[in-house]
Amino acid sequence: RAWERSDELRQKLREAGVSVNDGESTYSLKPPAPPKPPKQSQPARPTHHGYTRVDDGSVVLSPADQATLDGMLLDRVLAKRERAWERSDELRQKLREAGVSVNDGESTYSLKPPAPPKPPKQSQPARPTHHGYTRVDDGSVVLSPADQATLDGMLLDRVLAKRERAWERSD
Repeated sequence: RAWERSDELRQKLREAGVSVNDGESTYSLKPPAPPKPPKQSQPARPTHHGYTRVDDGSVVLSPADQATLDGMLLDRVLAKRERAWERSDELRQKLREAGVSVNDGESTYSLKPPAPPKPPKQSQPARPTHHGYTRVDDGSVVLSPADQATLDGMLLDRVLAKRERAWERSD
């Protein structure tokens, strides 16, 4: 008797969904089991950050900028889930710099209008364009416009020399 061969055939029949009852000389067919979904090594990545915008809507974003903002918020949520606190803090700082205020407790964010640009800093005080002197004589001496411009230039040079403490030049 070939019991091994008999057991092999019984196993193949089971795999094919056939159940055999040798005592009653019957068999039955089982419907095939639904295919199992492939195992995922990690949970699926969320596609939404879960935050709601709560500002007045005065700042309008282009679709590309909104997608960038949504991506940053999602990356921050994922960093927090993974307990990657440095990455989460880095993203929060980038959002702040972009004018986005995030409230994690309420899962909200708001956009602040950009601040007006600051005037460029000057390394030195601006050079005055006027000497600040006032004429106090009776006006009997009349100067031509060219002579008046020369006199104004000399007075301005004197003011600048005094400011620079170049006393020899100012005297």
